[in-house]
Amino acid sequence: MKKRLKAFSRTTIALLTAALVCSPFTKAYADDTVDSLEKQTNGLQNQLDSLNQDLTSLSAEITDLASKIEDTDASVQKAELDLAAAKLDEQLQYDAMKKRIKYMYETGNTSLLQIIFSSESMGDFLNKAEFVKNITEYDRNMLDELQKVHELVAKKDSDLKAEQASLAEMKTNLDQQEQELNDKISSTSGELQASSEALAKAKEAQAAAAAALKKKQEEEAAEQQRQAEAAQTAANNTSSSSGNTDSGSSGGNTTITVPDTPAETTDLVLFAAILQCEAGGYNYDGILAVATVIMNRVESPLYPNTISGVVYQSGQFAPTWDGSLSRVLQRGPVSLCYQVAQEALGGARLASVSGCYQFRSASTGMSGINVGGNVFF
Repeated sequence: MKKRLKAFSRTTIALLTAALVCSPFTKAYADDTVDSLEKQTNGLQNQLDSLNQDLTSLSAEITDLASKIEDTDASVQKAELDLAAAKLDEQLQYDAMKKRIKYMYETGNTSLLQIIFSSESMGDFLNKAEFVKNITEYDRNMLDELQKVHELVAKKDSDLKAEQASLAEMKTNLDQQEQELNDKISSTSGELQASSEALAKAKEAQAAAAAALKKKQEEEAAEQQRQAEAAQTAANNTSSSSGNTDSGSSGGNTTITVPDTPAETTDLVLFAAILQCEAGGYNYDGILAVATVIMNRVESPLYPNTISGVVYQSGQFAPTWDGSLSRVLQRGPVSLCYQVAQEALGGARLASVSGCYQFRSASTGMSGINVGGNVFF
């Protein structure tokens, strides 16, 4: 009997070791312990949280830059209009000068000097000289002023267009950074999910091995006790032969079976249970609203892409750590929660919260869309 127990123990340990090494969930982490997997999973979660914060900051920067680009575009359009107006004013002034010159020629005065020298008296001469001076100074000042305005507006237009090009280049760079950050978040989310699944399987295998070892030790202790009792009986029974002592009390072929690993809760049952924990089991819209948020997360690259991954994501759903989810799973979710879970998996969503990824109890005072006692945002 003792030899059979030892053989069974060796077989059990070999099977458990093979299961740990060959399991598709732990193959990439075959040399890792549960502690190292926990550290790796926590590190990936912290990295993902940091990346999400970086994405939020970058999105705000892109929004601010887009506003600056819009303002600059408006300024460029205004500068172009001002430049056109300055050019028009310059042309009008030029046309006015030509008209004055043409008038002087048409009246027989070929130059401003002839106007001055045609004076009949000193007083007339001074008056005409002042007139000519005023005309020439006016034209020169106007042309100088128009030229300055033209150059100023042209420079402003050029500077604004340069700024416009610079902002556009910055926007392109930020968009590229945002895409790279989104890709990194998606990659890290995948790594986190794989690490979390490997950790869960490693813990299950560790627990199964510990249970098998404990069971083996209990069986060996029981066998030793049985043999000791049989030896004592043989010593007290002088009429029994040593052969009877060896063969008695074996009781047949005793075998040890390793306890089955509990089957994983299906997505439907887990989904229905978390809905009941978060929304109760009686308000259809309230339940569907919570289901909509969970499905939005499953479909988003920023969150795990499975029901279980979303529900058990660190720090997200309180029922996963306060015991309420476990209690609902033990007694089974109510039928309405099963119904809503099936409909949500089939594509049903509550329109009013279709763009929401978060919710809190309405008692917290959080602002948002209130459905069934929760506020969604």
